Amino acid sequence: MDFIFDLIGRFHPLIVHLPIGFLLLGLMMLVFDRKDNKHQKIIRFAFLWGTFSTLAAIITGSVQYNREGYPWEDIQGHLILGLLTFVISFLMYLKLNNYGFFQKISYKFLGYCLVVILSITGHLGGNLTHGKDHLTEPLPDTIKEALGMEVPSRNLILLPDSHQKLPLYSGVIQPILDQKCVSCHNPKKTKGGLLMNNYKGLMEGGEGGPIILAPSFLESEILKRIHLPREEKKHMPPKAKTQLTKAEIKIIEKWVNFGAPEKKTVSELGLSPQLFTSFFPKDETGIYPDLKLKPLNISLMDSIKSTGLHVAPIYKTSPLLKISAINNHDFNDQNASILFNVSDYVVDLDLGQTQVTDSVFEILKKLKYLTVLKLNHTAITGNGINQLKDLKHLKQINLVYSGFKFDKLEKMYSFPALEQVFLFGTPTSYSTFEVPDQFQTIFQMGNYKLDEEIHQTL
Repeated sequence: MDFIFDLIGRFHPLIVHLPIGFLLLGLMMLVFDRKDNKHQKIIRFAFLWGTFSTLAAIITGSVQYNREGYPWEDIQGHLILGLLTFVISFLMYLKLNNYGFFQKISYKFLGYCLVVILSITGHLGGNLTHGKDHLTEPLPDTIKEALGMEVPSRNLILLPDSHQKLPLYSGVIQPILDQKCVSCHNPKKTKGGLLMNNYKGLMEGGEGGPIILAPSFLESEILKRIHLPREEKKHMPPKAKTQLTKAEIKIIEKWVNFGAPEKKTVSELGLSPQLFTSFFPKDETGIYPDLKLKPLNISLMDSIKSTGLHVAPIYKTSPLLKISAINNHDFNDQNASILFNVSDYVVDLDLGQTQVTDSVFEILKKLKYLTVLKLNHTAITGNGINQLKDLKHLKQINLVYSGFKFDKLEKMYSFPALEQVFLFGTPTSYSTFEVPDQFQTIFQMGNYKLDEEIHQTL
């Protein structure tokens, strides 16, 4: 039958909004009716049900607290102010019903108290649900600084060429702790008596003792806490906070296992660069060239779209374009001439399932930054494809189920940047033509065969 109590507790987030609605309605009606006194019955109704729903919210909230293991220090303010809300709401109801002594209490006093307490109680409830900084987190750093609030350091960025020279603690571990832990463990707010804003504080530990144990470093409390399920009360960081990533956890583990050294560098500890790849700057251009071009004229962009082509930047702020004829299967060689107008901007071109022929290579050779080309399900045979040999950025060509012939394959051996050519379902893939060993990883025919022993097993 314990599940009944769990269900009762889970209704708290729903019920807690009822008193807010009833009490605010009652307060607004008091102001609206302050001269005529024509709506007292409605006002008494609002405060009666505001009082009862506040009591219901307190009961369900208490059950949720007991059943789901919230720390007392996190909910005490919310619960106490909830009780005060109940008391003041009940006093207001008694005054509205003209009970002797309570008539001496001022409507204004009770009303102002309710507004203040409801606001604070709701804010504390929001902290429990969304985290203690849920209102202030969206503020710009400049405003936070002006208000005297702590501004956390931003995402850790390491450089592939220089990260090995950094001390592991000061260059990597402490910045991670600054982002994820220091907001609760700093000189102004030492939760659990633990400071995590410097090396000394980490080594001294908190009220429960050291969090890094020597010599049994793998038994350290810091590792136990970060590996607990997020729902566990002692999991760190708290579930309402931004969590450590898998890469961050792995690096902290390595550091603690090495004895939590303060001065040793990444290279001295012999750590693999692969541990740090998630902290390296992200290359938004991906396989495409990194070019600094002026934004394309909007009217020119519209003229291309008017032909039925889909046009989009490779990422939000890039001038480089992906162009696709996915919605225009009638697109042909003559239509392709419009690409001359954006020849410096096209890096990804999809002409698959269109009417283009080998004549289109006369136009494609002008797209000097073309990186990805899709000609799948077309009549392309490869005649004239050698015209693309001067495209220094062309890395991928999709010719799946096209008419591409095996005798044209050699013409692509000299393409300077070519990494992958997909030829499934073409005459080339069905031929006995042998691709030289050095090119076999580039030209994908799709004729995969299972190892004989595996085949027999299956």
